[in-house]
Amino acid sequence: MKLRSHFAVAATAAALAACATTPTRPAQPARPAQPAVSFALQPASFSDLPDWSSADLGPALTAFKRSCAGRAAASPETSISNGGRYGGTVGEWAPACAASLGVQPGGERAFFEANFTPYLVQGAGEARLTAYFEPVIQARREPDAYYSEPLLRRPSDMVTVDVAAFADAYDDDTLRGAPRRLTGQLQGNRVEPYPARQNIVAAPGQAFAYASPVDVYNLQVQGSGRLAFPDGSQERANFSAQNGYRWRSALGALRDSGQLQGGATWANFKAWSDAQGSAATRAALNADPSYVFFDEAPIDDPNAGPRGAAGVSLTPLGSIAVDPAFHPYGALIFVDGTYNNAPFRRLLVAQDTGGAIRRGPLRGDVFMGLGDSAGQAAQTMNAPARWWTLLPRGVPIS
Repeated sequence: MKLRSHFAVAATAAALAACATTPTRPAQPARPAQPAVSFALQPASFSDLPDWSSADLGPALTAFKRSCAGRAAASPETSISNGGRYGGTVGEWAPACAASLGVQPGGERAFFEANFTPYLVQGAGEARLTAYFEPVIQARREPDAYYSEPLLRRPSDMVTVDVAAFADAYDDDTLRGAPRRLTGQLQGNRVEPYPARQNIVAAPGQAFAYASPVDVYNLQVQGSGRLAFPDGSQERANFSAQNGYRWRSALGALRDSGQLQGGATWANFKAWSDAQGSAATRAALNADPSYVFFDEAPIDDPNAGPRGAAGVSLTPLGSIAVDPAFHPYGALIFVDGTYNNAPFRRLLVAQDTGGAIRRGPLRGDVFMGLGDSAGQAAQTMNAPARWWTLLPRGVPIS
């Protein structure tokens, strides 16, 4: 059983099924199992990829090398997929990883064409390409009237249930229709849903910094960011855990209710918060039950992005967050979308995920980089896209 060591063995399969199908309060009726999202890879050629001959492949090569370095210690027989629908083994990717080290500027296209075969990604689910960034927010070590919202470490009472492991062990189709992993809280010998945002209470010593509520929420939506302190130092707040609830945009809820004028942007939300005050801001944030916990870490390389879910530093315009139920971390993804009413055609590496991204094989989030300019760019990307994936030559697609 792939569970946290302190998960109570006495928790029954029925209790797990109840957790799996109850996204908010345990008293709600269970939802029926959802059908599997269709997925297929169709052989293609590089000539099928729009603007392949002119696309900037430099960031993708950088990101690819980071993925290779991240699995360098793994055995050749290890699958690169952790629940994805394709991928191959570390050994099958090793020749391309070795060849990437000798690629000179300008030689990226020849490298990818010599070592990989493209496949068109086909599937159901939400088809959309958005973007995210690494914010830099002002923070304090102690709270005050403005810097009042804590950044919390992962709580000690949080457990994770690997539902897929139970589905396979019990050969249970009901569990197969549930989310792959559940985040919960031990109550005696039962696992119950972790509290929603509005019910989370910080434990003594759990907070490691404080910032404005809007800035902390921005950090939670992006998944990580940098904390700037008055003495000029900076630390990174890295994603540590999430309470398991589906993300619902607090900005979108305000916009839909007519309270947020001019669009659901961070600048508009901050102006609204400053005008309405702390109580109204708290009520607005509580519309999103999702809550992210962080770990504090030093910034070893100021030029490198935060570590994504794959455990490697993200590359601006070279990394993409994906649904790992379909795409393995390290997968090469070519997208054909739009950005600012112009084509957006790039090769990206799957190195991250997020609560809003786990919605099918055609849902992705492009990492734009660091700071306000990257944030402004990220807010303007929101459009459908076609997807291809590149696999090392000879690697089977299933």
